[in-house]
Amino acid sequence: MKLTPKNWDSFQHYKHRSPPWIKLHKNLLDDMQFQRLPVASRAIAPMLWLLASESHDGMIDKTTEEIAFRLRMSEKDVVNAIKPLIDMGFFTDADNVLANCLQDATTEKRQSRVEKEREKEMDTPDGVSP
Repeated sequence: MKLTPKNWDSFQHYKHRSPPWIKLHKNLLDDMQFQRLPVASRAIAPMLWLLASESHDGMIDKTTEEIAFRLRMSEKDVVNAIKPLIDMGFFTDADNVLANCLQDATTEKRQSRVEKEREKEMDTPDGVSP
């Protein structure tokens, strides 16, 4: 699992080191989107920010098992608490960034070749092989 907190760079005063503390902004109290999260998600968020502070880019590159151990929680509880944070955009899961992509990955060259094949099929009369 590769998690990155939303807007991590803009909230870091120390860009090139891993400080032993993080800054928690009090405007989080009035962030309606954050306050609507399940209690478990709100509780785990500061702990994830602490884990993120251990790397220079804010990336938490650990397995679910490792995160669960560090937070002294079960893996199931960690997964259930992290999911709403990702769904609401407080964290980005780099492992699943493309998971919900619904775009057609066919290239233009491939599309034109497919279209040509369709045209050939339409031009050929019934009973005659192309």
